[in-house]
Amino acid sequence: MARKFRVGIVGFGIAGATTAYLLARDGHAVALFERAPVADPIGAGVLLQCSGQAVLRHLGVLDSVLAHSAPIEELHARHAIGGRDLIRTRYGDYAPGARAYGVHRGVLFCAVRDLVRTQPVDVRLSHEIVAREWTPFGAVQLVDAHGQRHGPFDCVICGDGSRSRLRQVFGFRASVLKYDHGTLWVTAPGTGEPGKLLQIVRGTQQLLGLLPLGDGLVSLYWGLPNNTVAAVKARGLDALKDDMRAFCPEAEPALDFLHDFDQLIHTTYRHVHLRRTHDGRVIFIGDAAHAMSPHLGQGINLALVDAWRLAACLRTADSPAAAFAAFVRSQRDYLRYYSTVTWLLSPFFQSDWRVLGWGRDLALPLMPWIPPVKRQMLLTVCGLKSGFLKGRLTV
Repeated sequence: MARKFRVGIVGFGIAGATTAYLLARDGHAVALFERAPVADPIGAGVLLQCSGQAVLRHLGVLDSVLAHSAPIEELHARHAIGGRDLIRTRYGDYAPGARAYGVHRGVLFCAVRDLVRTQPVDVRLSHEIVAREWTPFGAVQLVDAHGQRHGPFDCVICGDGSRSRLRQVFGFRASVLKYDHGTLWVTAPGTGEPGKLLQIVRGTQQLLGLLPLGDGLVSLYWGLPNNTVAAVKARGLDALKDDMRAFCPEAEPALDFLHDFDQLIHTTYRHVHLRRTHDGRVIFIGDAAHAMSPHLGQGINLALVDAWRLAACLRTADSPAAAFAAFVRSQRDYLRYYSTVTWLLSPFFQSDWRVLGWGRDLALPLMPWIPPVKRQMLLTVCGLKSGFLKGRLTV
């Protein structure tokens, strides 16, 4: 018979909150720590892929999330010069009715937060965890920034994001690649191009995207080298808006909303690889374990699958160590695939390597004409590719 554990979870994000809800629902004693004073929605628009939709369906909140989302039938990338299509990936070519959804991260967060409130989760806000200690019986105590001790816990789950400080504090070695390119983004009133994520590219140096989000909102993002942000700001907002307008006329309604440079948020990316994700008592999930650039649009979906599968493993295991080992086995090929493909793909869209842009422009339009390649591409963007030599993911 499976045991019920005392579980400490660090990070009230999508991964941490979803895990907290699932574990509390299963009868575990759950404490959820968040360093912020309030658990409020933040962030830009995200793509809710088929994998993430499956988890939300299991949670019973998919319909409420989709009510505030925009259906995305295709991913459409085109060249800024000449308007020639680079690629058009239609979800319906994978399966009738398949689609992604553009959704504001806040909508998704509120749905998960409301789930947490239905369970006896001990939510502790304004608690920044800075250390751990072992009890004489092998359990874990967490220490916050004020020196207060919490626990003991049979296991700890860390979902504190791509910039996790606890990886190093808890003795986990991570390889972190900080990308030289990032984005300026804003959520604005508008519809974008209904039914599609539209991306406009010029080589590997410039990228503009419009993602409809539902509720009359659209996410506009402008890719650029991080070391040019200060120069862009010095030129002034009007000059930047003129560049965006010339680059993508469809961005005009969103640009009308921009009146101050401070409305734009500069976001940087990092690629995180943990050599090991658990030590038998502590495990890292979500972006804390496997952050990636957003070019495949999978981050939020990987976090949801992490939470779902980890809860399933703890449901049947007789120890946290056994559950964590089973979880790693279930996720290894899936995460390795998306981590590797995202790492390989990102510089073809944002980097200083112009030659990669030439190669992309030659190869990418041809790939969907090869049926087996097209099928793998569709599985990948849907979030359903379970590994390099494997087929469809089952959630």
